[in-house]
Amino acid sequence: MAKVSLNSVRKAYGGVVAVHGFDLDIQDGEFVVFLGPSGCGKSTTLRMIAGLEEITSGTIHIGARDVTGLEPKDRNIAMVFQNYALYPHKTIYENLAFGLRIRRMDPAEIDARVRKAAAMLGLDEYLARKPKQLSGGQMQRVALGRALVRNPDVFLLDEPLSNLDAKLRVRMREEIARLHQEVGTSMVYVTHDQVEAMTLANRIVIMRDGHVQQVGQPLQVYDRPANLFVAGFIGSPEMNLIEGRIENGGFVSGGLSVGLGHGVAAGEGTEVVLGIRPEHVTVADAPGAVPFNIHVLEQLGAQTLSIGEANGVRLRVLTERSDTLSARQSLAIGFQPHRLHLFSKSTGERLDALRS
Repeated sequence: MAKVSLNSVRKAYGGVVAVHGFDLDIQDGEFVVFLGPSGCGKSTTLRMIAGLEEITSGTIHIGARDVTGLEPKDRNIAMVFQNYALYPHKTIYENLAFGLRIRRMDPAEIDARVRKAAAMLGLDEYLARKPKQLSGGQMQRVALGRALVRNPDVFLLDEPLSNLDAKLRVRMREEIARLHQEVGTSMVYVTHDQVEAMTLANRIVIMRDGHVQQVGQPLQVYDRPANLFVAGFIGSPEMNLIEGRIENGGFVSGGLSVGLGHGVAAGEGTEVVLGIRPEHVTVADAPGAVPFNIHVLEQLGAQTLSIGEANGVRLRVLTERSDTLSARQSLAIGFQPHRLHLFSKSTGERLDALRS
């Protein structure tokens, strides 16, 4: 196990910069998720840690070693890819043991490691089978086991669940979380799926166009997004983002007026974007309530999502399950000042703090 430090790591392909000055310390035993849309630089960063991509500038340390110029085989990392990359002609036992045999490890030690990994991942009964005889989830567990037997300093996982169906992804998330708890090794995990990031990570690194947008614990990022990109990317259903301006100490957008409590860190007339998550819109006929007309209703099982308009402004409202709501119905809704987020319309950055 080891700490991983990236210092001003940059990657350029000719005149195209894929990763801009990436700085991050991943603590020993930490589970860090790189999250962002396709093309944001998250996989490139992971591959630079692995040594599969040469960095343009900066340094990478794993533990006390500067590994910037080392070959992948000398970094003591293990990588799990989106594609399982198993040897189809070898048994599962042989797939797990192959990398250790290449390193000329003692056969008894190889057998002990393979059987320990198989037991941890529930693969004992499949060791004599070939990959084609396994399901997708079982093959992904073999890929995890092949990394596990190496006892690496760091696990690197590049979208390992993308090829699995939704139900199996949930089960494999649980497997990976349990595996991390048992082995206690640092893990760096790349995904575009925010649910995977929120459920697995100790910390999330959100990326866009090669730049880090925010680093924080899952609920910190969810509760205090640093900018409009993070606010819109994190959360499902996504945050309501409404363009408007500050007027008389409140927020105004068309016919919608929202009180901001005791004050706001933005001057009169400032153009801003107001954010509020669908689950933080209250449904109550209280003083200051706003009429909300439902256009579309989505029953999600335990919750109900209503999509409609409030004084001409499109909103999503998420409530506990309601079997009585219907499209074209009207509700009275309110906005809690302590649940609101304000962002600069010009820069997209968070306007730090509605003053209380």
